[in-house]
Amino acid sequence: MIENINTISQENYDKIIAGLDNHNLCAPCGHKGSLIGHGYYSRTAKNKDEEILLSVKRVKCKICGDTHALLPAIIVPYSQILLEDQVRIIECYENGNGYSEMLDNNLCIDENNIRSIIRQYCKHWQQRLLSHNIQTSPVKQLITQCFTAFKRQFMQIKTTKNVLLPRPT
Repeated sequence: MIENINTISQENYDKIIAGLDNHNLCAPCGHKGSLIGHGYYSRTAKNKDEEILLSVKRVKCKICGDTHALLPAIIVPYSQILLEDQVRIIECYENGNGYSEMLDNNLCIDENNIRSIIRQYCKHWQQRLLSHNIQTSPVKQLITQCFTAFKRQFMQIKTTKNVLLPRPT
């Protein structure tokens, strides 16, 4: 998981990836310097009024053989809805607010997406956050606390281990 992209685009993604040194990255299995490039896959992200198709880089650990995607922290693994939009939906749910403003500002998100996010939140995340006293804002703190406590991105449902990468220098 890469933490420092504020807006999603292929250009921004490529800049971050170009700044990474695969040989200094630590794989989720704990081995440092064992990741090698292993191709790309296409990934769609829903952003405001458009769906953005990203070419996401994959790496493979030479030690354990597992493959991993290099994702910015604003992308929730296995979801097309960006993290900040999911957090806004959850905050509306927790505060008892409506979703009309959210739907008006994000034409790619519909009522089914909102219901799905709330269902996943209630089923997998609500009690976890409460048990660790984790708040949904600020989002950067939420990201760090979820990686520390659960080894995965907030709202990630599959239990794949992830690593929050430090910002490139």
